[in-house]
Amino acid sequence: MATLTERFVHDIEGFADLPSLPAVLGHLIATLGRIDASLPEIAEIIGQDPVLAGRVVRTANSAALAGKAPVATIRDALMRLGLLTVRRLALVVSLYSAVPLRTRHLEHKAFWRHSLGVAHAAQLLAMRAPERPDDAEPEQLFLAGLLHDMGLLVLDTHYSREFAAVREYATREGVPFCAAEVAALGADHGELSQLLVAHWGLPAALGIAIRSHHRLSLAPAAQRWNASVLHLADLLCSQEGLGDLEEGSAERVDESAFDALGLTPETLTPVADDIRAQVDSAAAFVIAG
Repeated sequence: MATLTERFVHDIEGFADLPSLPAVLGHLIATLGRIDASLPEIAEIIGQDPVLAGRVVRTANSAALAGKAPVATIRDALMRLGLLTVRRLALVVSLYSAVPLRTRHLEHKAFWRHSLGVAHAAQLLAMRAPERPDDAEPEQLFLAGLLHDMGLLVLDTHYSREFAAVREYATREGVPFCAAEVAALGADHGELSQLLVAHWGLPAALGIAIRSHHRLSLAPAAQRWNASVLHLADLLCSQEGLGDLEEGSAERVDESAFDALGLTPETLTPVADDIRAQVDSAAAFVIAG
């Protein structure tokens, strides 16, 4: 019997409703990765997407920035918010717009609150970890956090019968959802996420870290640190109730992730406090419309 990943590789080109990477998002990822990216260049790209442009200007004029003169142009919004803030907002809005609203088993808002939480948590953990490789990219991990559960969405919308079977197995056996996936389907949703990331033409290293966020043993040494960041960010958000998506028993933390980052369980508390506020703020502009 073919594993779920083998089936998805076979099926992926035939899924007409599979989320596609928005052109604006692809241009932004490429442009913002350059050290010579300019404000006018970024503003021009964002201006190609009216929804995204409106959200950027709206955020720049939000209550959090009250007291300043209102902005009316994308360029002025960029200058007020800064490139990093706009980059994150653009990633979130573009992905949210690309993903179908209808789900079968997952609760849509819970899915996005969890994805936002893991994105912010991954970025914060990457910045605060005492043990950090020289080539660490916290902003790349923000994107990884947004994408890490896209495979779960694929499982829900395109393999609904299998999703229901995994959920039933996890509940019956009292095992984590990801363990039930492997037992029942031969793969977990992290592997589906990796395949979708590759289908979108995003960096392979990003997909490897995403694939391994539930099973760190799958990550090669070069990506073990990134996978550890995602693993801790994911578990932290689940423990904090930020979009609890799955049933079955709680997943146990892989202690090697703490060692890789030079962190302890106690150091996660301030991160949890920070991400809840950030998720509430981001959700108000994205999920609520």
